Amino acid sequence: MTSNDVFALAAHLHVLLRRKTGRVTDTEWLTTNADYAREIVRFTREKATSEEHADLLALADKLEAAIPLIAAPGRKPLLQAAADTLKAGQVSAAAAQRAATPRSGGFANSMPAGQNSGFIESALLSAFGGPRKDGEDPDARYVGGIR
Repeated sequence: MTSNDVFALAAHLHVLLRRKTGRVTDTEWLTTNADYAREIVRFTREKATSEEHADLLALADKLEAAIPLIAAPGRKPLLQAAADTLKAGQVSAAAAQRAATPRSGGFANSMPAGQNSGFIESALLSAFGGPRKDGEDPDARYVGGIR
């Protein structure tokens, strides 16, 4: 059973509990908090036996079987993983220096000298008045430096 299956089960249980008992549940919380899931299983079983809803009892059994998946630790958010990596010093000094160096000049200076970007420079440059000469300031093509 995947996390999507658990969410689908929680949504189905939410709808049936609301229709049959008037109880409203939080499906997202149900798929992430094992204690809440256990309480909903207990409530569902209680209502299933007292009000004779066999379909609720079957869903309670399925949800109880999925609780180990709910209790499993989730993946770390990307930002947290990146922060942990930086704190641990696993980033090379060169990569840290590149990240700290501000880039300026926009597209004209976005590639290191002598490397092509893979863009069709001839078509791009023809729109701006022909090919660039060696040593020409790339910002000189713009009126007042405005792009």
